[in-house]
Amino acid sequence: GIARGAYHFYRPNLDWKIQARNFIEQVELEKGDLPPVLDIEQLYGVSPQLMRQRITDWLRVTEAAYHVKPIIYSNADFYNRNLGDAFNKYPLWVAHYFENNQPRVSRNWTFWQHNSGGKVNGITNLVDFNVFNGDTTAFNKLLIK
Repeated sequence: GIARGAYHFYRPNLDWKIQARNFIEQVELEKGDLPPVLDIEQLYGVSPQLMRQRITDWLRVTEAAYHVKPIIYSNADFYNRNLGDAFNKYPLWVAHYFENNQPRVSRNWTFWQHNSGGKVNGITNLVDFNVFNGDTTAFNKLLIK
């Protein structure tokens, strides 16, 4: 009864086709799961323009495979500097710590990872804390149908 999902830590300096194929071959998503998540946090020596082109291709192929718009995960600074308006049609899961009210991004966000030092009963290690920007109805609409 708990929504689950999978993310891909994207490396812009590696072949996007191999990365997309690997994700699709390894991740079986079902009704009630979160959409696939593309985690993009570093350029790895690639220009921002080339990185944007390559992740656009990854997102397009992954969306076609799962029939749902993927979520982009990134930290606020990287997103603001390197992604911007070109990816506003994708849900955003933004990491931005040390903010009190909301992440500093110039667009709507879906999830906000606000802390990496959370404690949860039954888990010995520290965990990431996230909030969803909406209610239960909005959350259920996000899940795979």
